[in-house]
Amino acid sequence: MSHTTDLESVRALARLARLELSEEELLRFAPELERILDAFEVLARPTPAAARASGATPALPMPAVARTREDVPVPSLERDALLSSASSSADGFFVVPKTVGNER
Repeated sequence: MSHTTDLESVRALARLARLELSEEELLRFAPELERILDAFEVLARPTPAAARASGATPALPMPAVARTREDVPVPSLERDALLSSASSSADGFFVVPKTVGNER
């Protein structure tokens, strides 16, 4: 299941994410990227129902009983209390720098 993640792949991914990484960071992140890719490979395996239909063995056993909890509404924090810790707010909302569409 292990992937071979070369530094050029990590560089390309960093460029796509608009990250500037040092050589040290590239070397450190390559094994982490491999672990992430391995995790996605596990997630891409067929679901138990699909596995049964195809005759494959499921990756993880299904629990006998699904555990759920009652959906109970609880009071939220007061808006003024939340906004009191904000560095900037206006009209009852947090004010943050624009991040979408702000091409450099």
